[in-house]
Amino acid sequence: MKFDIIKEVFNGIISLIEAVIWPAFAVFFVVYFGDSLKKLINTISQFTLKAGPAGVEASLTRQLESAAMLGAASEHKKSSQESSNNGKNADTNQESRKIIQAIERVSDPKISEELLTKKVLWVDDCLEENTYEQKALEVLGVQCSFSRNTEDAIAKIKASPYHAVISDIERPPDDRAGYTLLEEMRRSGYYMPYILYDRSILPEHKREAQRLGANGCTTQPTELFETIISALVGVRN
Repeated sequence: MKFDIIKEVFNGIISLIEAVIWPAFAVFFVVYFGDSLKKLINTISQFTLKAGPAGVEASLTRQLESAAMLGAASEHKKSSQESSNNGKNADTNQESRKIIQAIERVSDPKISEELLTKKVLWVDDCLEENTYEQKALEVLGVQCSFSRNTEDAIAKIKASPYHAVISDIERPPDDRAGYTLLEEMRRSGYYMPYILYDRSILPEHKREAQRLGANGCTTQPTELFETIISALVGVRN
């Protein structure tokens, strides 16, 4: 009986991938995760089977899409950086495990429901470079608003409350714009979680972020995802 249910869910997942995620993306998803796909499906199923057929379909769709977007974001970051092919498979397997752990957390129905109420402001002068990372949050129901400069970001924060802010570090002509925004927010009395996310981050960037009280400072999509989820829903056992 249990095997039949799992088999039915698995077949349903494959159908959802084909219907919701375009075929080329579905192929990428399967190839990227490889053997880890089974664990991801089983992990999500343990939570979503309790919600009934409609809940299963909606929840699985969101979580699988989010995992796929994180995989695409990680692959995009990797391909944009100069690296050798040595250890490529090991790196991919390690990253897929990180993604699975991240998605496992948001599979919790309480967390999944809470994310539907959260709003994030994403500040970057090159927003297009973070499309996959943005979609990984949006498909879970997180409402993302966007800004390309510090002045506009401050105006948006004052006009509408946000639960967290994600910012790059450099935005010409200010080579420390991410810190400038954080300092201005704190001076204005806004203390929501703040995460710095950029293409290149040096040790001194992390030290400055820590000094100013940022919640995180990273170049990695999955680390960003985990940090923002923790900021939005808090640390839970």
